[in-house]
Amino acid sequence: VEITGIATFHDDNNGKERGNNVVYKIILDGVRLVHLGDLGHRLTQDQLSAIGDVDVLFIPVGGIYTIDAKVAAVVVTDLEPSIVIPMHYAKPDLNPKIFSQLTPASAFLKEMGKDGVTPLAKLKVIHDSLPQEMQVVILE
Repeated sequence: VEITGIATFHDDNNGKERGNNVVYKIILDGVRLVHLGDLGHRLTQDQLSAIGDVDVLFIPVGGIYTIDAKVAAVVVTDLEPSIVIPMHYAKPDLNPKIFSQLTPASAFLKEMGKDGVTPLAKLKVIHDSLPQEMQVVILE
C-alpha cells in the first residue's frame, strides 16, 4: 500500500473560509484510489500532476462546504478516472436539520450525463478489469 497526501483547500478562497483539505491517493494492489475529502475548489495544474492517474475517484458533489455537482463534473473531466463514486450528497435517511441544503446525487449524475444509475450494495475493483469507459457508481 502506498498513500500520498496532496494539499488542497476546503473552499475556493485558498482556505481562508474553511481551511485546508487533504486529497489522499492510495495505491492498493495496483489500483489507484483518490479520495478528494471535502474539496472546495477546482484542482490546480500542480495538484492534478501530483495526483496523476486515477482508477477510482471518490468525489464530493453536494455543494455545501464542498464543490457542487457542476464543479465536480469538471474535476472528473480533469482527472479522467475509470470509476467515479460521488459522496457528500443529500439522501433521504440523513438528518434534514443538518443536511437539507445538500444537493442529491442526481444533480451530479445529470451533469455527467449518467441519469439512471442503479445504486450498488458493494463494488469490487480489480486493476485488470477496470472499465474502458468511465463509470459512475452510486453506493447504497
